[in-house]
Amino acid sequence: MNKLYNILFVSSLGIASSLSLVSCKKWLAEDPQSAIVTNQYYQTADDAQSAVVGIYNYVHPPYDKQGYDDMPYSMMELVTGVYTNESQSTFANEFYNLRYDPTCTDVAVWWDNCYQGIEAANLAIAHIPGITMDTADRNALVGEARFLRAYFYYNLVNIFGPVPLKVTPTADANAGNLPRSPVQDIYNQVIVPDLLFAEQQPLNVTTSGNGRASIGAARALLAKVYLSMAGVLQQTADYTLAASAANAVIQSGNYNLFQTDASTTWFNKLNNPAYDNTQEHIWMVNYLINKSNSTVTVYFLPKQAIFTPFLQFGGFYPTNAFLASYPTGDLRGLSNQGFYYDSITVSGATYHFPWAIYKFFDPGIIQNSPNSSKNFPLLRYADILLTYAEAQNEADGAPNAQSYTAVNSIRARSGLAPVTGLSQAAFRTEVWKERYWELSAENKIWFDIVRTGQIFDPSAGAFVPVVGHTVPSGATFTQANLVFPIPASEVQINPLLGN
Repeated sequence: MNKLYNILFVSSLGIASSLSLVSCKKWLAEDPQSAIVTNQYYQTADDAQSAVVGIYNYVHPPYDKQGYDDMPYSMMELVTGVYTNESQSTFANEFYNLRYDPTCTDVAVWWDNCYQGIEAANLAIAHIPGITMDTADRNALVGEARFLRAYFYYNLVNIFGPVPLKVTPTADANAGNLPRSPVQDIYNQVIVPDLLFAEQQPLNVTTSGNGRASIGAARALLAKVYLSMAGVLQQTADYTLAASAANAVIQSGNYNLFQTDASTTWFNKLNNPAYDNTQEHIWMVNYLINKSNSTVTVYFLPKQAIFTPFLQFGGFYPTNAFLASYPTGDLRGLSNQGFYYDSITVSGATYHFPWAIYKFFDPGIIQNSPNSSKNFPLLRYADILLTYAEAQNEADGAPNAQSYTAVNSIRARSGLAPVTGLSQAAFRTEVWKERYWELSAENKIWFDIVRTGQIFDPSAGAFVPVVGHTVPSGATFTQANLVFPIPASEVQINPLLGN
């Protein structure tokens, strides 16, 4: 049932205006909307449910194509040194050349949606406990809101560094500006406590069925958070906590890697919407065809050969050096329709093009283009296996049997022999390489660069300090390139952000 609400819409950190909108309990079908409401709201269990559902709308925009061929999430991929820009977007070209423009709408999309999501979560966290409703349902919804708040803050500190810390709803849009808080404070005061709270609530065990935050998602994100803290904050004890959180996901038995079977390859399970929110996919940006369409698939369709009824944009392509860095025989690399492809046969005709990204290829796009229901992976089991392996190796000084099993299970389905007998340093390098090869184009590598200060040089097959490294565009990384600029419009409103 649809209900019309009068709400207070708060842009970014607190510029308010009133607005009316329709909300719907089927969140996958909703248009983006705010869950920030007046005191006429938060009266019933349905209000609480709708408020939390509304927070998810702020997860979408960075993964939605803006304008012709601009994709905000690509800004954190084009700077990693393993892709070439193929889009016509001015913003994409600037990032590819390591030029960060604070007036760019891509950084504004990340900033605005994270803070609007945080404001929506703050309202839910503040008001849902006062609603008379089933206790378990109430606790689950607050846990969901706190998971989402932690997710938004995790993105913010890894993209922008120190940012304003805000954990209560905006009561007065003219209350004053907030300064930037240290990254350590944001991790310790919000991100970690929110995730520890969320994992203890009666959330669904997995996202299967509704695509919403689950206990598994909370533990998976917590593992990644601890790994980031160990690197960024140099808190080595957090490696043990990261390994423990990742191990809880592994030992739950609720997730497994996709495998090739008689009907389809594991690659086509990874990219087929029919397998979204199952098995390997712990948490995803969710879409619904013809109502809330994914644009990731059409964004990555190669532009040199048109085989769908709509425009194909190219997005970004893997460099030849990166493709060549995959081990010989690795099905993810130079193996057509693994993670990449250079040809496809449609209706009896074969099309050829430079190596492009196949990882998000929705098979229905041939008929339905540009519409797609392909979800985008935010937390994937392969990532958590590698998180465990890295964290355990760092915590204990050498890889244990479970870490070898984690890494080798990923290698085995890729057609590679197991690794064994490695030193701590050699195992660390192996895990880092697997992260590049396995998690390519999933917005994970930027977080790795931030926490390690290292970047993969595909030509050398080695990791080198990111500062001073020259990327394919010919630009050289500086210390300033390790954070993206806060949007100029925000600094104009709040001069404290420039400090």
